[in-house]
Amino acid sequence: MPLLISQQFDSEVVLANYQNGVYYNLDGSAAQVWLGLKANRTVEEIGSAVATATAGDVPSITQQVQAFVDSMLAEGLIAEGVADARSEASIEAWAPVLSGAFVAPEFQRFDNLRELLLMDPVHDAGDEGWPLREPHES
Repeated sequence: MPLLISQQFDSEVVLANYQNGVYYNLDGSAAQVWLGLKANRTVEEIGSAVATATAGDVPSITQQVQAFVDSMLAEGLIAEGVADARSEASIEAWAPVLSGAFVAPEFQRFDNLRELLLMDPVHDAGDEGWPLREPHES
């Protein structure tokens, strides 16, 4: 099972990390940057496309995209890639779906589902079914 899964819902993307039980919500430009990365685009390509879509300044937006990518790297959501490993076949069709002025990408981080995300449906199941939780002492 992958440690990080992503699911797109309309204009937002939800990421769930099954290693630490944290999930993330990305919307607006953050979701578009994530989708660009998934399509194997570089920060420069994403910044340029987002700037074009929002009639923004390419260097400024590319810098903000890079800062967001750095924050995702620090959070362990993505890994450093090697540009040389990118083949034409691995680059997928992608264009940002954004309207209005550019807003700096950010993710929202949640850990209120940690207990559920870290449960093991095979080993945490009992005769009553899943999930089996120990009764809390009061």
